[in-house]
Amino acid sequence: MSRTSGNLVKDQSGSTMVEFAILAPAIIGVLFGVFQVGIGMQAQNALRSIAQETSRFAVVEYQQGNEITDATIETWAETAAATAPYLLNNTFDATVTSVPTPRVAGTFEKTITLTYTPPAVVPLVNWVSPQLTFSRPIIVLDE
Repeated sequence: MSRTSGNLVKDQSGSTMVEFAILAPAIIGVLFGVFQVGIGMQAQNALRSIAQETSRFAVVEYQQGNEITDATIETWAETAAATAPYLLNNTFDATVTSVPTPRVAGTFEKTITLTYTPPAVVPLVNWVSPQLTFSRPIIVLDE
């Protein structure tokens, strides 16, 4: 009997499987966390780009003599967010507000605020991604 228990103590077959079973959940959790952070970073960059494109759209429309409404600018931003290359889901929202006193005399100033909640990587876990927000001014000449 003592000879058998001595062999059992020295036997290391299966130790790798036990170590993997202990470490695998932590490694997989870190992997999903990296994916979630990456999706959030991509979404923040998308918000910046959409705000820039929307500002450009508004400025060009005003330069062409078209006085567009805040609702038109918001709709344009939401349409841009839903199409390629951004493909943001339905948690995206754009809000345009007029600034009562512009910083530069002889201009109209508006502020566009974009909000978005990225999707969760693992929807089975009760994880809600933080809401991302990005704002920037739109300044157009008053002609």
